[in-house]
Amino acid sequence: TYFCLCFFGYYYNSSTCKKGKVFPGTIKVEVSEVSGLGDENSLAYQQLHNKVIEFFGGAFRNPDYGQTVIDGVSIRPSARLEMRAGGTGVEVTVLNIFAETTKENEGTVLKLVTKAIENNTNNILGYSNQSLCDYFNCEKENAQDKCDNGLLCKCKPGFERPNPQIPMCLASAPTCPDTCNANNNRQCLVNKDNTGVECVCLSGYKEDDHGICQKCGFGYGGVNCEDQYQRLLRGTFCHRLILNLLTIYRSKNKDKYIEEQNLIENDFQNLRLQQTTGFSNLGADGSIFPKVRANISGQPQNPYANHRSMPRPDY
Repeated sequence: TYFCLCFFGYYYNSSTCKKGKVFPGTIKVEVSEVSGLGDENSLAYQQLHNKVIEFFGGAFRNPDYGQTVIDGVSIRPSARLEMRAGGTGVEVTVLNIFAETTKENEGTVLKLVTKAIENNTNNILGYSNQSLCDYFNCEKENAQDKCDNGLLCKCKPGFERPNPQIPMCLASAPTCPDTCNANNNRQCLVNKDNTGVECVCLSGYKEDDHGICQKCGFGYGGVNCEDQYQRLLRGTFCHRLILNLLTIYRSKNKDKYIEEQNLIENDFQNLRLQQTTGFSNLGADGSIFPKVRANISGQPQNPYANHRSMPRPDY
């Protein structure tokens, strides 16, 4: 099915939008299922809509009544738990619109609705009325102020009208104080439940006992200096630097170490050769052959050098 809606403050009647007098309120309705109520095109929402419209049509039996419009449906987080007990109540914000010349007021409308609830069999659990000033989030100028013209009423503190042509005053965007800036090492963040803002220290800073954001100590960082990654990185860097220094030191002394080892080994080999064979250093004079030392007492090294022992020619 379908139904027609007019701009705020008007009701649909006889294919025409007529200016009316609005009486906001909230009605609590018992339903058997809450899934789909957030979708205005769902079957569950249509059934809820029909139930609410039928109730108010029976409560206002006078020619001044124009139309009831559903402004919103609120489902509590515990609604699904209540479903297990045999049903739950959802809160429906409504706008009951009467003719502009009606004599009805907030008191008489509440009385009519309360009487209808006492006699209803359509699972209507309760109703509470709301003034136009509270509905628009406006302040009353005086006791007689009814905020009939939402475009002219003054918004409550913390609320603002986003557009001059919109009667509703909406909650102002939360802001941090002017001192919450980078010069003071601070930043403005939205809190976890998205209901406000909080001025906190920048990453890498932490608030001290005097409320001043101080830089994190050595090796720490992040939000409130809770991260130790810099400390770990610096420790790793120092460890690698030590290893590099050791490597350089060993590389510089490597040649000297090898030379000393060769000298020791050569001396040891020479000692063994002299003890066993009588040979000296193998190839010490650049020759590929070893030298031989012969100690024969009383015999000259070269027998042919002694000319006395050689016979003379007889001719």
